[in-house]
Amino acid sequence: MFPLPLHQLEITRPLLAPLADHLLVIPSILAGLTPATVYVDDMAEPHTAVTWFHGRVMIAGQVDAQRLTAVSHLLHTVYQREAQANHQDVFVILGTPEWQAAAADLLPELKVITGARCYYRLDARNREWVTAVPDGLQLRRVDATLLADATLQNLDWVTEEMVSERPSVADFLDKSFGYCLVHQNQIVAWCMSEYNTGNRCELGIATAEGWQRQGLAKVTATAVIAEALQRGIYDIGWICWANNLPSVYTAEALGFSRVQEKLIHLLFWHESV
Repeated sequence: MFPLPLHQLEITRPLLAPLADHLLVIPSILAGLTPATVYVDDMAEPHTAVTWFHGRVMIAGQVDAQRLTAVSHLLHTVYQREAQANHQDVFVILGTPEWQAAAADLLPELKVITGARCYYRLDARNREWVTAVPDGLQLRRVDATLLADATLQNLDWVTEEMVSERPSVADFLDKSFGYCLVHQNQIVAWCMSEYNTGNRCELGIATAEGWQRQGLAKVTATAVIAEALQRGIYDIGWICWANNLPSVYTAEALGFSRVQEKLIHLLFWHESV
């Protein structure tokens, strides 16, 4: 497998197409907005592509014994070393039925858990988005002013999300947006845009323990969706584990439609495992 330079990433678009419809990270990578590494089996006419970004491995294209060996070697050398160095667990997303069928041979000696992930899409233009903030809470934009507020608790929780899909906090502030709910001086919920690409984005969302099941996720998501529309972004994605019922319920309550459910292979390379 050979690493592609940035100016050649477009050559992998046909191979990665099965993933691109529901994983916005793929169009973001191909547009040069997400700094991922992309490996291919042939620099001139690739038939297999592997992308890596922040612990997410996505594999698509043809599979045979030779390519299976090459991709397995890539996982066990380059990606395993990087994951362990950064204390990351790793998602492996296999983009075609052929690669899914080869999962057992690709990952034979690694600790793997397989789970279903739900992919939702929303056309936000179909309604008006009005944010109703509960009494006792304050809705605040995730911006430089928020990050500079030394009185706030849980700021690290927010910044961790900001760099989950951006190379830096500064890059997030330049290209993405979000809102959080604050109780007194504590951030208790947030929602942020991810992988903003053209008229699309995805949502990252979380609510602190003790504040869940009170509709706060819906409040922050509504604020972010309204902001997205103001920015010309209306095609919005939502991804969650199928057994994360609160997230499933929130997505569906907001009007998201489930477009796909896919098995994901979660590799544990974290030193604590």
